[in-house]
Amino acid sequence: MPRKKRLHAEPIKRILDRKTRVVVGWLYRWNTGAEVPMWKDGKRTDVIYEEWNVASQSRGRGA
Repeated sequence: MPRKKRLHAEPIKRILDRKTRVVVGWLYRWNTGAEVPMWKDGKRTDVIYEEWNVASQSRGRGA
């Protein structure tokens, strides 16, 4: 059975540096169900994942 093609993704979590709590990336869920990190400046190892409600974030910015 052929694998599904990655067509679209949505961010589901922010990836934070464990010590500084600075955003270092985002975790995306693809239409295939795969969850893949997207890093701002290269892969990090000492991180935590924070739930992220994208809809409430955009409302706070006047969108």
